[in-house]
Amino acid sequence: MLVRYTPLVLAAALAAFVSGCARGTEPGSISYYVAAPAAQVETTCGGGYQVFQRPGEPTVLVVAYAISEAVQTMCEQRRGIQPTRITGVRHEEAVVEYIAARPALKGCTVISGVEHTGLHSEFTLACPGTGVNAISAKG
Repeated sequence: MLVRYTPLVLAAALAAFVSGCARGTEPGSISYYVAAPAAQVETTCGGGYQVFQRPGEPTVLVVAYAISEAVQTMCEQRRGIQPTRITGVRHEEAVVEYIAARPALKGCTVISGVEHTGLHSEFTLACPGTGVNAISAKG
């Protein structure tokens, strides 16, 4: 009896797996940025991050290196540094450094963010004088 339903169960499992993969490429997901160019960003305490921005789109993904995240936290604690965060979302300092290093983003500010995982966050930036009023960042 179980053998008769095995092909149906396998087909349902395959369909669920494939639909899960397709859902991962929506804006806001980590896989959405796979083809985007990555910029290496280092913060004042030595934290290393990758920031991804898809060309022509107002989104940015921040990915922290696990060891750098630990070094960053210990450095801030040792030096008594309290990171200035507008959003309260982890990795915001990487977005601020990314903005500072990009002339095209001059005048942009972080206005909101979402922490997707401990190592990935997304933020929204407001940029003056652009056709697009906000740029999102994730990490």
